[in-house]
Formats: sequence, C-alpha cells, structure tokens
Amino acid sequence: MKLDANGHCAEDLHIAIGDRRVLMDGMTVRGNGNEFVAVDLGMEADPLTFTPEVIASERRGMPGWRFKKEYLRDWDAQNGAPVFGEECIDWQRANAIDPIRRLDLHIVRRDGIIQRDARGHKKYILVQKKKGRLRVFVEPDTPPPGFENTDELRARMFGAGMDVGAGVEKSDSTLVFMAADNREVVATLACNKIRPGQLGRFAVAAGKFYNDALICCVGKMHGLTALRAIADAGYPRIWRETRPRAGITEVRTKNLGWPYGEGSSELLMGRWVEAMEENLTVIRCLETIEQHRQYIYDEMGRVCHQRLKSLPTSVREKHGDLVIGAALAYRACIDLPKYKIVTAIDAPQRSAAGRRAIRDKQRRQKDEGGW
Repeated sequence: MKLDANGHCAEDLHIAIGDRRVLMDGMTVRGNGNEFVAVDLGMEADPLTFTPEVIASERRGMPGWRFKKEYLRDWDAQNGAPVFGEECIDWQRANAIDPIRRLDLHIVRRDGIIQRDARGHKKYILVQKKKGRLRVFVEPDTPPPGFENTDELRARMFGAGMDVGAGVEKSDSTLVFMAADNREVVATLACNKIRPGQLGRFAVAAGKFYNDALICCVGKMHGLTALRAIADAGYPRIWRETRPRAGITEVRTKNLGWPYGEGSSELLMGRWVEAMEENLTVIRCLETIEQHRQYIYDEMGRVCHQRLKSLPTSVREKHGDLVIGAALAYRACIDLPKYKIVTAIDAPQRSAAGRRAIRDKQRRQKDEGGW
C-alpha cells in the first residue's frame, strides 16, 4: 500500500507514518517509516478457513506459548514461559519415593594398605552409609517389568548422565542412573563439593554397581577431567558420538562424552522435554522432579535455568543440576537394549573356575565389604 507525499494512503485512509489502525478483525495497517504501509493479516481475517474447530485443533497441537507466537503474532510469548508443564510435573510427583538406602565411595584397603589396580590407581567401591551421596531408589538386580515371575534370568540395562561442576560449592555436580527398559530414574547424586576427578571415580564404582551402566558425561569444561578419570580407571562403557566412517580406532578423551554442552536445547533438552510431556519416563527422586520447575525459555526460545536467564550461554553451560543429568541419562538409554539375558552356569566345585568363584566371593566379603 503506497503513501502520497504527505504520508497518507492513496485510498484516503490517512494512516500517518508510525500510526496503527485496525480495518477489520485480523487486519491491521500501520505506517512503516517509509512510503509504504505494512499490513498485518491474522487468522481472524479468514473465518471460513480458520473455523473454531480448526483453531481448537491447532491450539491443542501447539501448547503453551507456541500457539500465541505462531497464530496470535505475539513474538515475545515464550520469554519466561516454563519449559515443563505443571501436568507432567504433578504426574511425576506421584512416582516419587524415599531412597531405600544411600551409598558412598570407599577406598579399598587390605591389612591397612590401600589397594591399587594394574595402572596404579586407587581401588574404590561403594559402601552403605547413613548420609551417602548416592541415593538408591531401585536396586540393580530388580527384574525388568513383566519378567518378575519367569524362569529366564534377565538383567536390566542402565544409562547414566553426568553433569560436572568445579566442586567449589557454586554448582552441583550430578550423577543420574536410569533403567533402559522403562526409562526409570533409579539413583541420583547431587553434590557441590565433589571434585571432577573424584566424581569420575564415583561414576565408575556406581556404573559397575548398576550392571556396567553406559555413562554419558558432558564433554566440556570440567567434564573432560571426569571423563579422563573414568577412562584411566579402565571403565569401557562411556557414551560417545558414533562416526560410522571412522572405523575402529583409538578414541581420545576429548572425543568422549556429550560434545555439545548443556545449552544445546534442541539436541539434548528437546528429547527430554518430549519424554516428560508424553510421560515416557518415571522419576523416583523428588528433588529431580522439583528442579524441573526452575527451567524457562529465554527471549530467543532457548531452554535455560531461570536464575541464569540474564547471563550469556557460555556461562549458563557451567551450571549443573539433576535435570541435565537426567536428560543425559535418557540420551544414553536411547542407545541401549532394554535388558540382557543372563545364563547362570554353576561351575563344578572342585574345578579351577569353581575354586576361583569361591575365592573371589570370600575376598569380597572379607576385604572389601562393599560393591
């Protein structure tokens, strides 16, 4: 729509530059700062196409701020909106239970001497403590759902997510274990005093406890230190991006773990938001559930923690909590089978294998006293 020399419309609408006028429902014209007038058309301008039924259907398919931004042209609708809806959080609260026990890291000693592995690193195990940092909600030897009363022995597979802080009481380092069969959060750790290297050693002991869980750790910042500790301990089940063309080669530490950072909302948080909205996961830890309330969208539609909204993305990625750990555990579970079939064969008692099994069992009970 073109303006004359006086800034008015040729159709004698007298729309001055900068002014706005509603001509009809869903149609607005405004001065555009030059010789043209901008016309905004909304769905109300075409009532034959956008019937109440169509609008209701679109609103259901675009919950929250998405419908306002797409159809009502509210470009700032997502700013400050919660990422996780109240309905899915309330549904998860019904799944929360108290920890059945707590475990913590313990150095293996024999006759007062610290034991070391073949690489010279200290040996660690998990022992039960009243104030242990790892809260266990489900034991690793529980049968998969649906196989409780079968003779065939099936071991559940587990994924673990790690978000690593500096350990200087500013941001929690977290460790979240999740069952691959029903995406059930079975154990959590959140501590702002544990150093990255110690967190890596904790993850190794806990990973062995949970049937050699696949550990998915952030691969940036302090995550590299934790990943190096895991690799140095000889733990092989570390999540990494698959590169089919790379072939079977040695993997460097910097190529292990989740390489995109916590700010990769579409790659990491997008999957987790969908899992929460569709009730595809079961969270047993109440603290993990409640932390989901703290996540909002910023003005650009990116997922962020509400108290970090005003900070740049590079600073946001240094923040860690149980939500990021759960999202990483979910990503690890995507690449796992639901369970593995275990064939239990008892070796003859007087055979070499039988004597070795008896000796190993006695050694664990006498010298280690843990897992």
